[in-house]
Amino acid sequence: MAEITFVGAAGTVTGSKHLLTIGGRHVFVDCGLFQGVKAIAALNDAPLPVEPDDVEAVVVTHGHLDHIGYLPRLVRDGFSGPIYCTPPTQALMQIVLDDAAHLQRQFHARGLEHERPATPAYYDERDVARTMRLVRPISLAAPFDVLPNVHATYHNAGHVIGSAFAAFELEGKRLVFSGDLGRYGRPLLYDPDPLGTADAVVCESTYADREHPADPLSELQNTLLAGIARGGVIVMPAFAVERTQDLLLAVAELATRDERIAALPVHLDSPMAEKVDDLFTTFSDAHRAISGATATTPFGLKNFSLAVTAEESKALNALEGPQLVISASGMASGGRVLHHLHNSLPRADATIVFVGYQSRGTLGFLLTHGIKRIRLYGDALPVRATVAELGGFSGHAGPSDFSRWFSTCTGKPQLYAVHGEPESAAALAALTRQRFGWTAQAAQRGTTVTL
Repeated sequence: MAEITFVGAAGTVTGSKHLLTIGGRHVFVDCGLFQGVKAIAALNDAPLPVEPDDVEAVVVTHGHLDHIGYLPRLVRDGFSGPIYCTPPTQALMQIVLDDAAHLQRQFHARGLEHERPATPAYYDERDVARTMRLVRPISLAAPFDVLPNVHATYHNAGHVIGSAFAAFELEGKRLVFSGDLGRYGRPLLYDPDPLGTADAVVCESTYADREHPADPLSELQNTLLAGIARGGVIVMPAFAVERTQDLLLAVAELATRDERIAALPVHLDSPMAEKVDDLFTTFSDAHRAISGATATTPFGLKNFSLAVTAEESKALNALEGPQLVISASGMASGGRVLHHLHNSLPRADATIVFVGYQSRGTLGFLLTHGIKRIRLYGDALPVRATVAELGGFSGHAGPSDFSRWFSTCTGKPQLYAVHGEPESAAALAALTRQRFGWTAQAAQRGTTVTL
């Protein structure tokens, strides 16, 4: 008998962690951190339904923190089995977990959100090193044994570099975990592979309740031109993994269309994003060709500079006139972008552009929902800058993408909607029932279903 327990990313967008139990043996599919408001982040302290040393393997779909960020804690607490992922995800995992360990140390040393006493970090760099020694890279379309008589195969998911959905063959059934599903027709990544036959699908639902704008490039162009006209700095919080690369490619394309954007200096303030940029060179077969890219013109962008050191980052705050500063994190929940927001939010000539999903309770969520005053680094700041939100650069599938992917399925599986707010999970379940005649439901955290 096979069962799935929804440990994380059920009723929320973060903390992807699905426990697959076959004949009393346990495998995690993804092992991510919960992120966002205190009530959600506190779930990282909740006990797992099984002891870490009883877990025999982890199958990772991709390298985002909400899918891999709990792994070093699992290892610290006793897990010692193999961790499977694709080769690009292995490289990305090293970057993301090193950064996470560094941030955990800082975050917990000063006390969670400055509102409770300092606590030990979930893990440190030594735990990350132990975790990486357990990683076993598996290429796309290459079947591998997870347990005796349990086989899995990775297929391209089109979400971030190296992302994959995992198809399990067990007890005569095919079970698919989508991980995060990407979109069709993206300029940087290949389209998701066909779903194929399936008896059950555990599918993310982040954007299942709304379509993305049809022309994100034009929307970005208009937003940048409006920011240039205001005369101040344009600050763009962006995730270092994939979102930054998509934006650099988009700005490079717009620079060929509009001389005002071609003249706009672009500053990337993210050492982590620089490392991710390098993966697109290392794994050139994992993405579409990039026109005009060189060592000095990443993603074809010519009017470009990179801030690596803290001094270079601080110097950006002295910039005057129209400048574009791209910096992490994408939800303004930490990182260097907070310094740029501290400097720019009180300025009426500044523009803040959010380009991805904003979890409830994050600073990005508050700013995009019209908050007029915030507290940052101990200062009460008025929000005088123009705050814009662009939805077209998300790497998550929208309803039309889900429909296209589901149409490649040759059966009528049971679907469990995960990794979404309750509204979007319900929308995905409704879409599959109404359009495809599948049995579908939104997964509930802590519940177990039998295949």
